[in-house]
Amino acid sequence: MSGGERGDLVSFEIEDRSQAGFENIWVTWTITNRSSEKSNSTWEWEAVGPDGKRLYNSTELATDVQPGQTATGESPTTLKTSGVTVDITEFDRSKAW
Repeated sequence: MSGGERGDLVSFEIEDRSQAGFENIWVTWTITNRSSEKSNSTWEWEAVGPDGKRLYNSTELATDVQPGQTATGESPTTLKTSGVTVDITEFDRSKAW
């Protein structure tokens, strides 16, 4: 990941939890607040297939993360395969009140 606010996003990965022929693809993430204020972070992402076609897109949110604190999360998707490239298309960190 690049520096600045986006550098807070330590990892963002596709996790295949499928079993017995049932697709169950999730995204998992880890974020560390590298600012000096309690912060909220939102980021938009897309999953792109090998042919360059966008297969899925969504927005993730981490709220009230204290300075220096690490938070993790996960979200289900409707993806049918984990064989995709993940692109973060926008990232924003804002002060939490």
